[in-house]
Amino acid sequence: MRRIVEDLIRVDGVIGSLLVGKDGLVVSSTLLDEEDAEVLGAMSAAVFGEIDKATKRIGVGTLTDAIIDAKDGSILVLEAKDLILVVITQRTVNLGLVKMEMRRAAKRISEAVPI
Repeated sequence: MRRIVEDLIRVDGVIGSLLVGKDGLVVSSTLLDEEDAEVLGAMSAAVFGEIDKATKRIGVGTLTDAIIDAKDGSILVLEAKDLILVVITQRTVNLGLVKMEMRRAAKRISEAVPI
């Protein structure tokens, strides 16, 4: 799993990535500060869960991914099996490329995680 999240930070403009359980516990992270990883992991799982509830309630189905835009960058979340893949980017990043790489990573995670 570590290799999968490390591969994502090779994309130009990606500044961090992590893989978290839906309970918010960090499985793997490229962030240097462990406390930052724990906070982001917990926040990502909570936000993902709430958006998922909302999308189901309004009738558009289960959430697969989301982009949270901020002044200086974005946080992208993508469901990967029973985990959540999180990527932090700079403002200048090519979001389409990041999403494509995240989908590839999610496929690798699905292949690595037993049923």
